[in-house]
Amino acid sequence: MKKMRIEGRDLVDLVLSWSLEEVLNVDLYKRQVGKIPLEFESTVDYFKSFLPPLIEETHAALLSSIRTLGRAPVVEISYIMPMAEFELPNDLFYKVRLSGLSTDEPSTQLIPKDLIVLTDKRPNRVDGFNISSEPYIVAMVCKADPDRPNDVIILASKPLFLEDVQRSKNEKKASLFGIYMTNITTNVRIWNSLHLGLKGGNLDLISRVLQRNSEDEGVCIPCRLEESDGLVPHRFLKLNPSQENAILSCLDVRRCHHENTIKMIWGPPGTGKTKTTSVMLFTLLNAKCRTLTCTPTNVSVLEVASRVVQLVSRSLTIGKYGFGDVLLFGNGERMKIKDRRDLVDFFIDERVDKLYPCFMPFYGWKATIDSMIRLLEDPQGHYHQYLENLERVNNVKSKDTDSVFKRKGNDHKKNRNENIAEQVVSDSRDEEKRPTSFQEYLPNRFSDLRRDLELVFSCLCTHLPTTLLLSQAATCMYETIDLVKDATILAVPDGVSGEVLKSVLVTTGSDRFTSEQVTVEDDYLKLLRLIPEIFTLPSMSNRHLIKELCFGHACLLFSTASCSARLYTELPIQLLVIDEAAQLKECETAIPLLLPGIQHSILIGDEKQLPAMVESQIALESGFGRSLFERVSILGHKKYLLNIQYRMHRSISIFPNKEFYGTQIQDAPTVKQRSYTKQYLPGKMYGPYSFINIPYGEEQYGEGRSLKNNVEVAVVLDIIANLLQVSERTKTRINVGVISPYKAQVFAIQQKIQETCSGDAGGLFSLKVRSVDGFQGGEEDIIIVSTVRSNGIGRVGFLADRRRTNVLLTRARFCLWILGDEATLVNSKSLWRNLIHDAKERDCFHNSEEDKSLAQAIASAKIEFLQLNRPLNNSKWKVCFSDEFKKHLEEIKSPEIYRKIKSFLERILQGWFPEEESETDNLVSSSQLLKQSKIDDVIRLIWAVDILKQEFHFVQVLKIWDVVTSSDAPEALKRLDLNQMKYTEDEIEKCRARCFRGDIIVPLRWSVEPTNGNSVLCSSDVMETFGSLNLAGETLSAELSSDSRQLLKDEKEEQEIEIDSLSDLLTSKLFL
Repeated sequence: MKKMRIEGRDLVDLVLSWSLEEVLNVDLYKRQVGKIPLEFESTVDYFKSFLPPLIEETHAALLSSIRTLGRAPVVEISYIMPMAEFELPNDLFYKVRLSGLSTDEPSTQLIPKDLIVLTDKRPNRVDGFNISSEPYIVAMVCKADPDRPNDVIILASKPLFLEDVQRSKNEKKASLFGIYMTNITTNVRIWNSLHLGLKGGNLDLISRVLQRNSEDEGVCIPCRLEESDGLVPHRFLKLNPSQENAILSCLDVRRCHHENTIKMIWGPPGTGKTKTTSVMLFTLLNAKCRTLTCTPTNVSVLEVASRVVQLVSRSLTIGKYGFGDVLLFGNGERMKIKDRRDLVDFFIDERVDKLYPCFMPFYGWKATIDSMIRLLEDPQGHYHQYLENLERVNNVKSKDTDSVFKRKGNDHKKNRNENIAEQVVSDSRDEEKRPTSFQEYLPNRFSDLRRDLELVFSCLCTHLPTTLLLSQAATCMYETIDLVKDATILAVPDGVSGEVLKSVLVTTGSDRFTSEQVTVEDDYLKLLRLIPEIFTLPSMSNRHLIKELCFGHACLLFSTASCSARLYTELPIQLLVIDEAAQLKECETAIPLLLPGIQHSILIGDEKQLPAMVESQIALESGFGRSLFERVSILGHKKYLLNIQYRMHRSISIFPNKEFYGTQIQDAPTVKQRSYTKQYLPGKMYGPYSFINIPYGEEQYGEGRSLKNNVEVAVVLDIIANLLQVSERTKTRINVGVISPYKAQVFAIQQKIQETCSGDAGGLFSLKVRSVDGFQGGEEDIIIVSTVRSNGIGRVGFLADRRRTNVLLTRARFCLWILGDEATLVNSKSLWRNLIHDAKERDCFHNSEEDKSLAQAIASAKIEFLQLNRPLNNSKWKVCFSDEFKKHLEEIKSPEIYRKIKSFLERILQGWFPEEESETDNLVSSSQLLKQSKIDDVIRLIWAVDILKQEFHFVQVLKIWDVVTSSDAPEALKRLDLNQMKYTEDEIEKCRARCFRGDIIVPLRWSVEPTNGNSVLCSSDVMETFGSLNLAGETLSAELSSDSRQLLKDEKEEQEIEIDSLSDLLTSKLFL
């Protein structure tokens, strides 16, 4: 039996062979990963140097996914069965059916190369899925049909014992779940390209970058002697000299067929790199040079494709003819291509969907043309065919209608009028139809066919490459559309016998026939007959063939570098362009570089900005994240620098130009104009460039071990609120971006803005809050940078990364305001020391207290911080915590959940019970004592008002029973209600009793021996004393012995110790 083919099988088998101990071993491959050199002796050395770091990076990705399994998507498996290809010990293929999936929820759909954990334990408890103590098997998704997302094929790491899963119909099936871990598609593609390089492949370009090359690569001497093809960018595109020089140099190499060349364009921030790239690609399109453009990410490939499409749209002369030469391909879901109206027509899957009906043999473009010609030449015959088909339909039972006409569709001779049959079939779904008159049928049918032809011709002109659809054919198609756009059809007797009717096309509003109107019909028929003669593409009913046709004849192709592996089986590519090349790992660049036929490549990027993302620290230290662009730059290969920046106010550009680019960048005349200086808020602090010193911040851990600084959050909010007011008051459009290197800070700012500072000033005010990675390539009018670090000793972590800082400082157009702690940043001995010294020298350094609004915001933030971290004492209620609650609380890892639990406990201990908890309809146990409160979308707290027997009294207390997920809450409530709620009716009544003092609820107490009506007392503060309590204006008293007072004092101290213990636990979790 033929084995199922798995790409990168060696790597896949290695991954599936790792034991849990090996996956959790951070240093598993440490000794096997060596430093990747700058120069290589051979292509074999080159490709082999990347293999160990790639394995380590894959290992690190798996380890990272295990640490976050508790938050990973989960699917339930309803069916699993070994496939025919199943064979021990390694080919453990299973067909799996998933339940509960929706095509509207792509986040839960599995795709090929997804790694999943199979387990019989549902991972939805508070502590997530503990892989170290529960049974599991790792598997990889091999195949998944997008149209049937519930059915997938997996390759398991171990055999599954299906007798526990597949049971008889009378027995309850055991559940099986799949937890998403990670996707290794890109790593598998890199693995394949590296091994392809080792086996041979197209090594022409790789060979050019193995070692230092001081030669100015260009056109070889024989090609240089040939006459230039005169290919230059259009003048209307307004390029500056450095941009034009870079483009012309790169375009020139395409003429050479003897040498292989790699050119580099260096595009610092704001220098028009994307414009330069799009103009160059547009020029290559006009030259019919088959070019592949790759980028590292979906976002970046969409951006450059969009810019090229804008240029193409402006240049078209025949409708949308020419769009078919531009093709975008990749993962449509991740690209969110359906949301991109400007690009959706260029995406391969959408294009195939549009073209597929056009090539169908019975109702495609050719069949529709034939039907229109028959209607015009023989309207009576067309009508009689319609009547015959209608009669057949009316004689067939409705339940057999579809099958009858399906059989009719296989009879080519009977279906020469298939379009008519389809019309009848569509009507047959209703009751029996009466035939329309000839006078009604003829114009209606003509209108339908005219609309169909307009759709099919527009589709062909828009989506077919120009090499398949010549301009003459496209012109004819658009002429046919225009010729009868406003025409109607009439039937008149022919001039010979007067008995046979013929059709005549007349223009709207005509009241008599003229020779000109007859000419319209003749011209229309002439065009319809001409189109099949000059457009000879055959009918195709196979989507795959249409897709290959589009891939093979498109001129400009766009994809991520990883997805370019799709082109290994297509027609050769002449030229490779890699945009954002400095963000692409060199080994990933090998995927497109090895494509067959490529002779020249152009790398466009800036190694001074963000590098590629690397998960493993071991791989990072080996140089695995280094780009080809960076390496060949270090080796001294020539780069064409774009040296004029158009984005930043000159006050903003001074420091990064000096610090990162050696003052090689010039400011464009537009950014030097006075109109480019904006003053959105009053004061020098809010000029074009300033560093705002915030010495009172406190860095702390937030979500995911990332840092945040609540004082800087408060400052950002205050500035945003003031800008929003200005925008609303002055009706001024203001675009603001907030950037922080730390995700926890980004999350904290976003959360606070949603709570306190929402609004858009009628669409005039926009705000984006993102991390540095999220702002790569972006720009806004105003950028506010939150540096977060505030420790005074100079510990700044990866904030010292020069490339990240470069991105931070170069996103603003008009204003850049940097928030930070001077002492920490100066003591860091990083470039931040230089930045602060520069700001002081230029009088751009400001202390936050100079602005009264900021000073007040900082003071409020400090108070809030202290209140947030106060212990849970001085409460009005005594509280008891169950062992189950303490156990589950310690298992929670999220500081944000701790904070929410602590906030809820503080409120109820002060007597602020949730409103719904006072309603008996919402009580959740048979005794109506247990309560379930929502902490967030997932977590629920189970608690109750209980009674505690003292020496002389029963006292109401709060009992915190458990903290669970919403899905586990019903079971927990049922268990507690069954095992713990053992109360008499009198005790239940005491637990349910409430004493309101204003808006809060205070605890009640009862004498153990009731006496004449004053036995129920309402406590003002159980934690302070159990004597002299008031109830509804009455003064009540209870005399206690000295022993009893000492007992209550001891109980109060024990209670405070437990409260403080819990508080310490919560606080320690908040600051991990």
